[in-house]
Amino acid sequence: MKARLLVPVLSALLSVGCFSTLGAPPAADAPGVAALQMAAAPAASSTPAYRIQSGDRLDIRSIYHDEFNGETTVGPDGQASIVGLGQFQAVGLTSDELAAEIVRRASITHRNPSVTVRVKEFTSYHAYVGGEVKKPGYVVVSPGMTSLRAVMERGGFAYSARADSVLHIAWNPQGGYSAQRINLERVLETGDTTQDLALGPNDMVYVPATWITNANLWVRQWIIELIPIREPTTRITDF
Repeated sequence: MKARLLVPVLSALLSVGCFSTLGAPPAADAPGVAALQMAAAPAASSTPAYRIQSGDRLDIRSIYHDEFNGETTVGPDGQASIVGLGQFQAVGLTSDELAAEIVRRASITHRNPSVTVRVKEFTSYHAYVGGEVKKPGYVVVSPGMTSLRAVMERGGFAYSARADSVLHIAWNPQGGYSAQRINLERVLETGDTTQDLALGPNDMVYVPATWITNANLWVRQWIIELIPIREPTTRITDF
């Protein structure tokens, strides 16, 4: 039984346009395996803002400063090169946040800069949906992709699914996997989308057949003690 449940988990973990225009005054400047964290699902919008990923192609435009105009691809190091301004850390930011950073730096040498950032081409990242769904497998992490949408893309819940005890497993910046139990049954019944979490690259949505009392312990038993935890740096491109 344990081996049967483990297969989709191991395979998922081992194989591992938005725009905004900002003008300013300048804004103020703003290792190992971490312990798993169990937390209540945060209040989130049903259409969360897209966060820039490595490989995304960005279009940068400025109304008054043509020297900033151009396109740039976010590198594997998360950096984007902006003409005339240098390198910017772009991965993890929204278009709005990156535009604010560009405006902040440009304001040091340019008068009243106004900058537009648009994601022209999205890189292809994937998340895994496993457990009691009709067609377990990968989904493309596109803007607005959430746990429930991912389940529906894989055919929806199987008859045996516990939709009120779904696990969202994600890599966290501290260096480990975090598990949250989310109630997608409530989302379906009430339309309350606060627990319909946005998916990131290499995340996993696991739909169990039975109630999972302790998400932290479940992930530790089925994942941490069986495979080494490492940052998911590999993009999945071929299926």
